[in-house]
Order: sequence, then C-alpha cells, then structure tokens
Amino acid sequence: MMSRRGTMVVLALAATLLQACVPSAANHEELGDRAYVAGNHDEALTEYRLAVVQAETPSARLRAKTASAALRAGDLAGAAAEYAALGRADGARVDEAADGLERVARGASEAGDRPALQAALAGLRELAPGRALGALALQLARTTADAAPADQLAVLPLAAANAPDARAEDSLMYAYGQALVRVGRCDQAVAIFEGLVRRQRATGVLPGATAGALSCAVRLGRADLQGGRLERAEDWFRRAVVHGDDSPLGRSAYLGLGDVMVARGDLVGAAEAFQRVLADALPGDSVAAEARERLNRLANAGTVFP
Repeated sequence: MMSRRGTMVVLALAATLLQACVPSAANHEELGDRAYVAGNHDEALTEYRLAVVQAETPSARLRAKTASAALRAGDLAGAAAEYAALGRADGARVDEAADGLERVARGASEAGDRPALQAALAGLRELAPGRALGALALQLARTTADAAPADQLAVLPLAAANAPDARAEDSLMYAYGQALVRVGRCDQAVAIFEGLVRRQRATGVLPGATAGALSCAVRLGRADLQGGRLERAEDWFRRAVVHGDDSPLGRSAYLGLGDVMVARGDLVGAAEAFQRVLADALPGDSVAAEARERLNRLANAGTVFP
C-alpha cells in the first residue's frame, strides 16, 4: 500500500504532466513560428490565433505574426483586422500596419473580396488617413464601379484624392455623390454636388451635379417642411431654385417654398411663390396644377391677389 508521501509525489508528477500537455500562449506562438517557417500558413494562423486568445494582452509582435499568416493563408478579412489591431497596439508600428493593410486591399481588390476590402480601407482611414494610395485607389475605384453603395463610399473619396487630373477627380466625386444619394444621405450628397457646380469645370459632370443638387435640396426641403422645421425647409427650397428654377423640379421647389410661407402665415409671399410655379408652365404640367389649386385656396380664404 502506497504511503501518504508516495501518493503526494505521484499526484505532483501527474499535475506536472497534465500542465505539460496543455500548451501555453507562448507555446502556441512557438508552434506557429515553426509552421510559418515551414510554409504551413494555415496551421501557423491557427496557432497564432490560439496564442492571441490565451494571451491576456496580445503583444504587437504576436499581432504582426497573426496578420502576416492570415494574409499568406488567404484570410484577407482576418489579416485586415490583425493589421488594424497591430497599429492600435503599438504606435511605432503604424506604418508597418498601414503597409499590411494596403497589401490586403490590393489582394481583396484582385480577389473581389469586398468585406475584406472595406475592412482594409477602414483600417487605413483610422491609422493613416493622410496616406496617399495613388494607383491603388484608382484601381479600387474601377473594381467597385458596379459594387454596392457601401463599398463605393469606402473607395471613391480615396480615389478622387489621388486622381491624375481634374476630369477623373470630378467624375469620381460625382460618383461618390450618387452613392451617398442611394444610401439616403442626401444632406452630404448635396454638398458634393454643389462643390462640383461651383467649380464650373468642363469635365462633363456639371449637368448631372446640377440635377443632383436640385433633387437633393428639394427632397431635404420636403422632409424639413413635413417635420415642421420651416427655416431649414425654406433654406433648402431656395438652394434648389438656384440650381434650376425653370425646370419641373425647380418649380416644385417654388411650390414647397409657397407651402413654407403659408405655414408662416405669409400669404402674400406664398402667392408669389405659387405664381412663380405657373410662369412658363406648359399645358398639363402637374406641378402647375397643384400651384393653381393652392392659389385658389388662398383666394377662397379671403385674400385677393393680382
């Protein structure tokens, strides 16, 4: 029968053996290093990720190894996340992280991996917002020509900032404004369109930018009018007519402006706005018909107009 002391020795040995069988974070990192050197990048990535999970605070060194292994293993979204984490973990390695994110973006562009592309660009905007991406940005813009608006929003401003000439820059910014409209961000899009209009450059986007600014201003004016924000609504409608008071949408802006005046009790101002809608209106113009109806209501309310 084993003595008490012998039992304790056996238990201690068993505990030691058990601990030896459970790899530490450091052991996982070492196993990852061995696999990486051997060219087994999938295995290396698995080991590095185990080390990251087990480490209380993963070191920048471990983040860099994990990012590199993910990139070589083809896990582009994972590589983007790790390079971004590397830049956050060590300010001295931001340039290294940004270089890695550029490689991820290029690989994601070539592979058509849009989630990875978005993640890489988001990391670049966070860590190195002033970095010029040059030809890469233009390449990315070409790959997202038919992409979802969210993908375009991530790429087009960077591409425009690196455009080789005014025509390319204006074209990319116009596309950016259109993408903003498609995701319901007309308040931002109108600023883009109006900037293009102010430049008055013969780059081919002026008609589209003018129409975009007009459409967005009318849309925003209607929303503010419906919400009772009369001052803002008036501002939007007045901005709209600047971009096309003689167009159907411009006359619609005057209609909205008249509604703002009615809400304020300025019936004379309202009548003047409605009469602007009628000027040069063609027969069958639906906007003119609405203006005529509003003028009749004002007249029936006891106000006489010339």
